[in-house]
Amino acid sequence: MNVQISEQFVAPQFKIYNGTTDPESHIKTFSNAMAFRTGNDAIWCRAFSLSLEDEALEWFNTLPHNSIENFAGLKQLFIKQFAASSTQELTVFELMTLKQGKDETLRTFMDRYQKTVRRVKSLTPELALHYVLPALKPGPFKDSVCRRAPKTMEELRERAADEIRVEEMKLSYKKENQEARGERADNGKSNPSAGKPSGSRHRE
Repeated sequence: MNVQISEQFVAPQFKIYNGTTDPESHIKTFSNAMAFRTGNDAIWCRAFSLSLEDEALEWFNTLPHNSIENFAGLKQLFIKQFAASSTQELTVFELMTLKQGKDETLRTFMDRYQKTVRRVKSLTPELALHYVLPALKPGPFKDSVCRRAPKTMEELRERAADEIRVEEMKLSYKKENQEARGERADNGKSNPSAGKPSGSRHRE
């Protein structure tokens, strides 16, 4: 608390942590932001509370006086306190059992697939590409991947993006056609006598 902070020091805009998300991810975000401003360990400790709110800030304010010697110690206490909110690392098994739902769009599935890939520890790109084919539901994109397997994750993302555009365009056309049919049906109901013969003509 006795450290002299220069008037030129401006704290970065922190991503605020409230105790409900992964504490290690917050430490990394905070450290990256502070590294551009200063390497002074004491200032890091002082500034840490600026990145907290709600339950996390209440915890920080209850730390006993003189209980923190450096940022490394503060980091350990912080991660231990909010360990229940830590993001659990996944295994290859979760990737092997991942399947695209029958009515799940390719965009939603690819987001889910890539998030899973990022959370599997020590996963090689080759394995990530290997498990995408069995995870896809039958359709044009699966056929494309089966005929010509992507060599990199970047190629997979690019080809998926192309197919997503086509898929969403088809869905848009389908929705427009359904709305047009609905409007025609409503117009027919609003004028039930249209197209029917008059009473006298009907008697004849």
